[in-house]
Amino acid sequence: MKVKVLVFDAYGTLFNVNSLDQLLEEYYGDQATQLSALWRAKQLQYTWLRTLMERYKPFSEITMDTLEFACTQLKLPLNKKIKAHLAQEYDQLAAFAEVKSVLTELQSKYQLAILSNADPQMLNNAVDHNQLTSYFSWILSAHSISKFKPRCEVYQLAVDATNRKAKNILFASSNTWDVAGAKSFGLQVAWLKRSTIGLDNLGFEPDYIIENLSELLDL
Repeated sequence: MKVKVLVFDAYGTLFNVNSLDQLLEEYYGDQATQLSALWRAKQLQYTWLRTLMERYKPFSEITMDTLEFACTQLKLPLNKKIKAHLAQEYDQLAAFAEVKSVLTELQSKYQLAILSNADPQMLNNAVDHNQLTSYFSWILSAHSISKFKPRCEVYQLAVDATNRKAKNILFASSNTWDVAGAKSFGLQVAWLKRSTIGLDNLGFEPDYIIENLSELLDL
């Protein structure tokens, strides 16, 4: 099944959510690691819960709601200044080291896209900050349908925008739940294994397993 388009998840795949860790350490010291983990876990949970409840909120608002939850849970201070600073930095997450060089090579052979739960403005800010705008033909956001991945309607956005069949699209993500969702929908899927966390036991396995985006060049 020939690949025509490569579609990338954003956070954890192209952009490093852990690039906020140093700033969190400046504010919260030894509790920064625990805060970061709880914040990320709740951020994902809220997207799933709000989709199930049909009570949509933009990803940017969920990100701040879950930051407040995590700080309250851990009894950490969160004033307006800290909250605004973290929100600003979240819009400017650093891309992983290999991203630009890999996209440069892939762009000569394929059309490229991003498909993310994040709001369009968040995605545009991250892409602009890392000087990646010219690489992508499409930047697709779940915000356009007020639902979050892994709902099949979100993956359908890639099919509709690119005018390609699902089997001719390769979707790359570091998130195991996203891998399962995309494979269940019918996309070809590459799991970018950036951590030691194993695949979810949902019956949908990726077509490829890679540990660095550069491995896409050899597939």
